[in-house]
Amino acid sequence: MANKVYTGIFAKTLIKSDMNSTGFDGLAITAGVPVELTYQVLPSNEVAFGSGSNSLGGVRTARVFQLDPQNAAGQSVNCRFRLIYSDANRVRTTVVREDLTENVKGAVGNPTQASYLPETTGMRVGAYSYLVIQFTPLASGTTFNKDSPIQLPCTFYTLANASGQ
Repeated sequence: MANKVYTGIFAKTLIKSDMNSTGFDGLAITAGVPVELTYQVLPSNEVAFGSGSNSLGGVRTARVFQLDPQNAAGQSVNCRFRLIYSDANRVRTTVVREDLTENVKGAVGNPTQASYLPETTGMRVGAYSYLVIQFTPLASGTTFNKDSPIQLPCTFYTLANASGQ
């Protein structure tokens, strides 16, 4: 099998409007019941969570990462979150990271409060697969706010052709 040929590799920060949010917007905040945002990878692409590195020659090139799910009043909802790779049928999944939203909701414009997400090297998903952000609230509340600040850096790999050859 020949090596894959890429015509482009670039960083992109996905925001909430880039994602399918029907499993999030306006849903009740119920402790222990997960909700999710998903992004389906386009044909002839592969995508990895994160971009850059935290230690490239001693220089941080990773991009800022923010997950701050909020309730209807615009207040942060503390959740456990997972970054998940899922196949196109949503059958096989790989959890890439699990953490608490309080650790990644810092101010994007303030380097001392910001969180960074370097590229998850050696792991990515291909065409029609999904990037999933799963939030599991730690306490019950009102409903999730459709304007919740979400910034998820990713690295996109564009294949030379659909077969990747």
